[in-house]
Amino acid sequence: MRLVKIYLFVALAILLISFNLVDAQSFKILGNGVQNITIDRNGKLELAEIKFLNTTQTDLYLNWERVENTLPIEWDYSMCAFGKCQIGIPTGGALKLISPGKPGFMAIHVFPKGIKGKGTVQFKLFDSRDESKFEVLEFHILAE
Repeated sequence: MRLVKIYLFVALAILLISFNLVDAQSFKILGNGVQNITIDRNGKLELAEIKFLNTTQTDLYLNWERVENTLPIEWDYSMCAFGKCQIGIPTGGALKLISPGKPGFMAIHVFPKGIKGKGTVQFKLFDSRDESKFEVLEFHILAE
């Protein structure tokens, strides 16, 4: 009877561990996934950055989608997604390969051109192999 209990315990442990490995996120946010930044309307935000880490033992390919962009249309802004910088905030894209244990980043640059306002840029960052493994990144900008 005792041997049966040990086998059941081992089987249950293996099952629980396998569920954890299957559900494991392939990357994690380093620090805060939400940036709240106030700048002078005559200044500029050179770089607001959110970093993340490849937590797998293999190369990681991440994609992103723009969920929201409410920055005032009169402002100039751009973004960088680990390996590619672009004018404006496109609807989506892919990051370059992130090696095991290495970081990547998403960043925005904002130039209010003397105009007061506020806005949010929100991205969905996800594993290209499994879109259910995602994080939402947010940048909230206030120009006074």
